[in-house]
Amino acid sequence: MQTAIQVICTGGTSLRKLIGDHDGRLEDFQLTLVAEKSARRNPGWMKIKGQPGIWGALNISWDADTKTLTCRVVNKRYAKPHQIIGRFVDFLLCYYSGRIKVISIFKV
Repeated sequence: MQTAIQVICTGGTSLRKLIGDHDGRLEDFQLTLVAEKSARRNPGWMKIKGQPGIWGALNISWDADTKTLTCRVVNKRYAKPHQIIGRFVDFLLCYYSGRIKVISIFKV
């Protein structure tokens, strides 16, 4: 079973690109940007992992047409996704709350 986070935003620059450009902010939330591909193209993607003790990773993509950030949560072992999801949502609300219309978290 997987968990997904869908963030619907107002118009403007790709939220994925903004997160990637300011990845130093992630450190405050015990998250680390570990990979990014096609930063200048749509669709591009990025991977964010939790720092030691925070299990899991987020695979993130941006859809410019729908202004939606889609995050697939990947957990291994017996880890539960709440730690990485909580930190990432906290990060989004701290820095990008003005752009966010809806945050949905669901199992797929």
